[in-house]
Amino acid sequence: MKILVVDDTEAVLLLISRFVEALGHTAIQARDGAQAVALWRQAQPDLVLMDMMMPVMSGPEAAVAIKQEAGESWVPIVFVTGVGEENRLAEAIERGADDYISKPVNFRVLEAKLKAFNRTLELNRKVREQSIKLASYYDRAEEEKRVVQHLMDQMVNAERLYDPLLDYWLSPAESLSGDLIAAARTPGQVLYVMLADGIGHGLTAALNVLPLTQPFYSMTEKGYTLSDILVEMNNKVRQVLPVGRFVATVLIAIDEVAGCVEIWNGGMPTVQLLNRAGDVVTHWRSAHLPLGIVPTQSMETATERYYYSEPGTLVAYSDGLIEARAPDGEAFSEGRLLQLLHDTPGPDRLEHFKNTLADHLAGESHHDDISLVMIRFGERAALAAPQRNPHTDDVDIQALVGSGDSMWRYTLSLGAEELRYINTVPFMMTFVNEIKALVNSQSDVFLILTELFVNALDHGLLNMDSALKQGEQGMERYLLERASRLADLKQGVIEIDLAGLRINGRDVLRIRLKDTGAGFDYSRHTELVPGDMRSAHGRGILLVRSMCASLQFLGSGNEVVAHYIPAVNA
Repeated sequence: MKILVVDDTEAVLLLISRFVEALGHTAIQARDGAQAVALWRQAQPDLVLMDMMMPVMSGPEAAVAIKQEAGESWVPIVFVTGVGEENRLAEAIERGADDYISKPVNFRVLEAKLKAFNRTLELNRKVREQSIKLASYYDRAEEEKRVVQHLMDQMVNAERLYDPLLDYWLSPAESLSGDLIAAARTPGQVLYVMLADGIGHGLTAALNVLPLTQPFYSMTEKGYTLSDILVEMNNKVRQVLPVGRFVATVLIAIDEVAGCVEIWNGGMPTVQLLNRAGDVVTHWRSAHLPLGIVPTQSMETATERYYYSEPGTLVAYSDGLIEARAPDGEAFSEGRLLQLLHDTPGPDRLEHFKNTLADHLAGESHHDDISLVMIRFGERAALAAPQRNPHTDDVDIQALVGSGDSMWRYTLSLGAEELRYINTVPFMMTFVNEIKALVNSQSDVFLILTELFVNALDHGLLNMDSALKQGEQGMERYLLERASRLADLKQGVIEIDLAGLRINGRDVLRIRLKDTGAGFDYSRHTELVPGDMRSAHGRGILLVRSMCASLQFLGSGNEVVAHYIPAVNA
C-alpha cells in the first residue's frame, strides 16, 4: 500500500515511516495537515496515518478535507493520538475518520491494523471493479433495450393501430414487452389483427415476436389470406429463433362487407365475441399449437369463421392479464374480465378495465406482460346499392372499348396445378402496387381483380353453385366444397391480362379475364338492384359493375373485360 504518514514531530514521523517501509509498504511523509492534503491530492495514497494535533491544519480538519475530495472512493484515515485527546478523537471519528492507535505506538497493533485495512481495501477494490462492470453491463443492456424498442416501434408501425374499430392496451412486465399487437388492412379493407405472446418477458421475449411483423404487414398489404400469413410466420419463427422458442399467436380478420369474423388461435387464451349487451355470443379456444413448434408442412392453418348479423365486439388477450395476481395471490381471471366487459359497455370499457386491474394489483407489479385487444364490428350501416365510380362521370364509356394507347401490359396464364397453390390476386398486387397511376386506387383494383378471378375460378372451372351459400352454415359448406374441388382440379386455364391505357388524356386500367370453363348466366346481373346486395350471392359482379366505367361479359360468360378509371393522383 501507499501510506501517507503525517506528524509534526520528526522522530515519530521517521519511526512510523521506517516501520511502514519495513512491512513492505511505501511511506509518504507530511509534517502538517495542509501538507497532508496537498500530498494526498498528488500521490492518492491508499491509507493515511495522521497525528491529531499539528500546526497550520489539524488532523481532524485535514481528515475532513481528504474525505470530501475522495468522494465515493474509500480512503481509510487512522489517527495516531496521545492521552487527553479522546473528545477530539470521538468528534473526528464521527466526521469520517476510520480508526485510531494510541501513543506511544504499539507496533504489533499497528501491523495488525495495517493488515486488516489492506484486506478491507482489497475487498473494496474488488467491489468497485464489480460495480464498474455492472454499470457497464447496465449501460449496454439499456442501449440494447433502446435499440430493440426502436426496432419494435419501427416494425410494429403503431400508426396502423389507430384503426377506428380497434381499442388496445399493452403493459410490459419490464421495460420491453414480449406481447405484440399489430393491425393493418388489406387492399380490400378487411381488418387484420395479430396478438402474439413470446416465451417469458423482457428483452428475450421481445426478440421472439419481432420476426412476425414483416410477414404480417407485407402480406396483409398485398391481400394474402390468414392461412398464407401463418405459413410464412411459422417459417420465420423456425428459421430465426433457437430450438425450443415458440410464439403463441391469434390472428383475426374482420370483413365488414361479407359480415364475417375469421379466427386462428394457436396457444392464446380464449377469444370472446360479445354482443352489444356485453353477453358472450361465441368464443374460440386455442385449437392449434403456437408458431415455431411443428414444421410448416405439418401445421394446421385452417381458420374458423363466424358470420354476424348485428354489431358486437371481439376481445382477445394474453395470459398475463387473466393471471395477474393481487397481493393475496388471487388471479384476475377470465370470469372477472368478462363480467367487467359486460357491466361496462361503450367507449369507457378500456379505461374502466385499466382502473379495475390497478385496484386488483393494489400497487404490486404484474409478473407477466399484459395485452388486451377489443375490436368492434358491424357498426357500419347496411350496404345499399353501390354508387358508380365518380371518376367515370365525364368519360365516354363507348370510347373505352377497343381504343387508347397502351402504356404497359401484364399477362398471366395459370393452369390447374398453379391455381391450386398460387394465391393469384395478392401475387399480382405486387406488380400493381408499383404502377404510379394506380397508387391511389389499389383497394379498388384489388376488389375488382378478386371478384372477377373468384368468379372465373368458382363458376368457370369449379362449377360451384352459389345457392350453397344460402341458409345457416351455408358459407362454410360452400368453402369446404370449393376447397375439395380445387384440390381435385385436373385441367383448366385462367388467363389474366392487365393493360394501362391512355384515352383522351386519362389513365385507364383494362382488366381481361378468360377461363376455359363452360361459363355462367351473367344476364341476371346486368342491373343494379338494391336488394341484391344483401343476398348471399351475386354481390361481387354488382360491386365490380359499380366501380368500373364498363364491364362486359363475352361468349358464354367465360370471358370478361372491365375498364376502370383510377383516382387522379394528388
